[in-house]
Amino acid sequence: MEISSSHTLVLFITATLSLLVLSIATPSLPAEGIDISLTHVDSAFNLTQIELVRRALTRGDVRLSSLVAARATGGRSFNLITDGNEYYMKVKDLVVDTGSDLFWTSCFKRSATSISFDPQSSSTYTSVLCMSDLCGPYRPPPFMPQCDPKAVCHYELEYADASGTSGVISTDTITLGSRNPVSFPNTLFGCSLNDTGNTVLVDGIVGLGRGDQSIISQLGIKQFSYCLTPFGSSRLVLGRKPGPDDGIPEGETVTVSLVRSEWSSAYNVDLVGITVGTDRLAIPEHAFEISMFSNQGVILDSGTTFTYLVKGVYDLLKSSFEAQTTYAAVDGSGKHFDVCFKSGDVNAKFPGLVFHFGVGSDLSLPQENYMIWLEELRMHCLGIMPVEGMCLLGSYFQHDFKVVHDLVNDKVSFTPAKCVRG
Repeated sequence: MEISSSHTLVLFITATLSLLVLSIATPSLPAEGIDISLTHVDSAFNLTQIELVRRALTRGDVRLSSLVAARATGGRSFNLITDGNEYYMKVKDLVVDTGSDLFWTSCFKRSATSISFDPQSSSTYTSVLCMSDLCGPYRPPPFMPQCDPKAVCHYELEYADASGTSGVISTDTITLGSRNPVSFPNTLFGCSLNDTGNTVLVDGIVGLGRGDQSIISQLGIKQFSYCLTPFGSSRLVLGRKPGPDDGIPEGETVTVSLVRSEWSSAYNVDLVGITVGTDRLAIPEHAFEISMFSNQGVILDSGTTFTYLVKGVYDLLKSSFEAQTTYAAVDGSGKHFDVCFKSGDVNAKFPGLVFHFGVGSDLSLPQENYMIWLEELRMHCLGIMPVEGMCLLGSYFQHDFKVVHDLVNDKVSFTPAKCVRG
């Protein structure tokens, strides 16, 4: 299976199961790593700038509802709906998601000519039995009726907008890579037999989270990186450090710590403070902590569009921002934002924004990563919004940074870069 991507990632399937899935036995990755092209979800449409922003906001609202629902139920990983993602890998339309684990793809005909993957066409396809160790995370809990030992392993995922997918946990050989494809036998994935709601709009989701059955864990990947361009093609690199071809560095690298959580397989970072202009915000001590039900901490998530902060922190940021901005503030709710400013000029200047992480790591954001210019309305809107119970640093936050996840040392680094097209 070949992967291409953008701010919502996409894959390509070959004759056997060309689906992006993880290998059960840790395979050996090539020394040069695996390069995957990414394609933005809106790149194929001739949309105006404000239409692109509005569509991104709609996806962000839907994805956020899924995250909030997962937090409310104490979910260990985030199962995100397809409309909430930004970059695709090209398998057909498989969404790549750093906030979830299981990879699944459609295994039934949605029309007379459309099928993502036909198990009968693959000589290496195998359905997992219910009593197999591989089915462990999907077996009914002890208080539920137990599965027939001879039956196949079923999974069912339901999302906050009532979308869903259900099917059979399976294995097959998967091929990854846009340049030099590499095959991985016995890869675990969900073969979807029923999609409902928004899940019918894509052919599946590829989880890049930290859970045991994600692509990252199954392939034994210790490092991956991406460099995202706004609304264009980008590149995902698995298994090696990025090079000049993956994005031209344009500044100093800032390295921050990843925080492990027993309640989540997401990529949490150790944010400790925020400065707006000249004002270091007086953020409460436990605002960014991780707990089982009340707070999911600060999550780095390329599948979320904009940046979301817990309401108490957001209120401090908004107040400081308005106090240091010379342009008139207006209600942004009609434009899906919280606050906008009558700037009148794309080059208008706003207060700087610095995110402070543990051990003195300070990341200064380019203005374009948090101020969204609406050309048709001649105004800027703050691309940061309030939410309860978590903070999300989305794809706009990460634009034009070479972002490297070092899973051996639990670090993630940000290097300002001119990202190249996939």
